[in-house]
Amino acid sequence: MEEYRVSLSQFEGPLDLLLHLIEKAELNIEDIFVSEITSQYLALMGDLSDVDMDKASAFLSVAAQLLFIKSRSLLPRTAATEEQEEDPEQQLIRQLREYKAFKEVSEGLSERFEEAKKEYARLPEDIILPPQKVDLENATIDNLFQAFLQILNRTEEEKKPETVRRVRPDAFTVRDRVNHLRKKLASGRVAFKDLFTDTSSRMEKIVTFMALLEMLAHGEVRVTQGATFAPIYIRAKNLNTDDSDYTYMDEDEE
Repeated sequence: MEEYRVSLSQFEGPLDLLLHLIEKAELNIEDIFVSEITSQYLALMGDLSDVDMDKASAFLSVAAQLLFIKSRSLLPRTAATEEQEEDPEQQLIRQLREYKAFKEVSEGLSERFEEAKKEYARLPEDIILPPQKVDLENATIDNLFQAFLQILNRTEEEKKPETVRRVRPDAFTVRDRVNHLRKKLASGRVAFKDLFTDTSSRMEKIVTFMALLEMLAHGEVRVTQGATFAPIYIRAKNLNTDDSDYTYMDEDEE
């Protein structure tokens, strides 16, 4: 009996205790009424002072049920007893089976929860993708960028500062400049410097360069350079006629 001395407060309820005793004795649930489980269960009722009143009443209720079932087994069966809808013994066995099933599911979920706590999700933007392949012949992105900086830093005639400064919305979008470049490249190769004019505003130059990068990323153009420091040319490769499904870098994704 000593091996069954446990604290009632560690059990969720009377069925939890009853299932523990059955597992300790290595019995099937159906065999509890021909074993010493009832006696062991009743012996533990002396520790009810360790649990609260509501929990203690639940333990006592099952104890009474076990005693009733045990006493029925010692008495002869009557016709009235046999006509009962469900035998109290089978009712308790069913409750134990259901409790055991729920307990096993609960333990499985707890294990999965603990395992999930060790996993860390990463946002798509945290995952570094391999660099996109672009079509560059004897040229590099650095050369292209340096060429753009030279165009961007061209000295412009100083303009008189206006007394009143007017704020106007941006007149250029990447989508518009992409369409402009497509028309320009449809007739043949174009020197990189000719994509921009001296009268182009700084914003127009930046948006045009962004449009070129988008076209490179989508495989619409290829960049060629005969040798180091030689002129850079842009050639049409596979110009798109419909980019309605694209989201360009200056457009918000919904």
